[in-house]
Amino acid sequence: RGLTIDLGFAFTTLPSGTEVGFVDVPGHVRFIKNMLAGVGAVEVALLVVAASEGWMPQSEEHLRILELLGVRDALVAITKADTVDDETLEIAQLDVAEHLEGSALEHAPVAVCDSVSGRGIDDVRTALDELLARSPAARDTGRPRLWIDRVFAAKGSGTVVTGTLTGGGVAVDDDVEVGSRRLRARVRAVQTAHRQVERAAPGTRVALNLVGVEHRDLARGDAVVRAGQWTHASTVDAALTPVPGAQLERRARLQAYVGSGEHGVAARLLDDDGTFVRLRFTSPLPLAPGDRLVLRDPGTSRTVAGAVTLDVEPTTKAREAATLLALPLGERLLATHPWLAAADLPRLAGLPDAEAQELARELVERGRAEAIDRWLVANATARSLCDRAAQLVTTHHRDHPLERGIDVAALAASLHLDAPRLRALLATTDDLVVEQGVVRHVSHVADAADSPEARKLLDALDASPFSPPAPADLGASPALVRTLTRDGLLTDVDGVVFSTAALARARALVVDALRDRGTVTVADVRDVLGSTRKYVVPIVTWLDRTGVTRRRGDDRVAGPTSGLGAER
Repeated sequence: RGLTIDLGFAFTTLPSGTEVGFVDVPGHVRFIKNMLAGVGAVEVALLVVAASEGWMPQSEEHLRILELLGVRDALVAITKADTVDDETLEIAQLDVAEHLEGSALEHAPVAVCDSVSGRGIDDVRTALDELLARSPAARDTGRPRLWIDRVFAAKGSGTVVTGTLTGGGVAVDDDVEVGSRRLRARVRAVQTAHRQVERAAPGTRVALNLVGVEHRDLARGDAVVRAGQWTHASTVDAALTPVPGAQLERRARLQAYVGSGEHGVAARLLDDDGTFVRLRFTSPLPLAPGDRLVLRDPGTSRTVAGAVTLDVEPTTKAREAATLLALPLGERLLATHPWLAAADLPRLAGLPDAEAQELARELVERGRAEAIDRWLVANATARSLCDRAAQLVTTHHRDHPLERGIDVAALAASLHLDAPRLRALLATTDDLVVEQGVVRHVSHVADAADSPEARKLLDALDASPFSPPAPADLGASPALVRTLTRDGLLTDVDGVVFSTAALARARALVVDALRDRGTVTVADVRDVLGSTRKYVVPIVTWLDRTGVTRRRGDDRVAGPTSGLGAER
């Protein structure tokens, strides 16, 4: 057709020996979507303008897209130089310089060349060598991500995907997950620049032969990542950079271009200035703070804005998000994730483990966060929770003076925490202690046994130790029963409440009977205790559980805790 309509790929070695991979993207205005699929992961651009046509509308849009994607290193090539006269060539050069003025590529070197005659091709090579020498190397954060731009089935090999590798290396036998469904796969082979390698470094064009996944289940725009390293986000909050002249509605349906993919999104502006936006994707993507997106209006087929991801797991309401998104990364994560698990910090911050640990340390040292067990908690949040916990415990002591304190589960629910977080929080305060599943103030000592209500209940139970009346029939409150049970004065056996002293007496009588007889039955125990089967069965059950007796058919023999030596 005489023009590029989809992505093309090539490699060459420059005079310095540097090997460089090219992604050839369509220049025609009708194929911007394919162009975006090719530039989503690159860091250096070669912007081509034909001298015979000059700066075109799509040249302008390509320049804006490169700016929105954060590409700052580029070489501009003015091609087809021998197809025009000197005056037209000079006009083309001035036209390019005028359009680049004030842009991110204002200071990009410009090379004039013609691929048919060979004019200036060596200048292009030299300029590329110099550009790559001063451009930062692709960063290795240990978190590889490959946005797939091609997927196919190779005869004898199976599924093959290609893309520009970023974030970290990929090696043979690595376990990975692919696409929005996070399909598990293993890397069988790695190829770069048409060579088989054991490991590919970030910043290179890569082909991966994947085992365990069918090629028909993958598509351009899917990503290959390591399991557990990325947040697969369906909603992100981002900083917005509108294209000059573009109008964004408060709510809009747009196309978001991320990596090599095109995705439908529902966009909602989070403030009146259009500084921040919330994007809801139709399917989850592995994203991190700092990822750049390009937003286009499908109705007008125009690029309307760029966006930089700030939060990949927004938990705040839209009306509150803008204030928090203006904070620095660490404080922003604390504000949107009140209990920030240290293990999740690399994933949520998009940082290598070492840098995430350094960020956590800085937050603690600067007084922004408190390290509570395995979590980072904003200082204000931790103080507020501790104050609220102390208030609830004090109120409980006032209203229930005979109880030792409040249940951990009940207190956690009141604070909207789970038990592990509450226990970790209480370990940071000297005023509250946890004992046997109950939280009390250090100054509170509840001696329920000395209360008139407790003495009345215990005396009634002791008066009929092996046929005790139900506490409720004696007017005892459930709270008092729970407290005396926790204090070891009462024991609940299958719904029957005995005084602990009565069970100790029953144990002694049954052990004496075992010493004399060798075995006892339920009927024997009934006779020994002078009770009825209603109460004797729970007592015998308790003796079995505590190892005083062991069941042998209808008989009981001495158990390991009976003190009678070996079981008979």
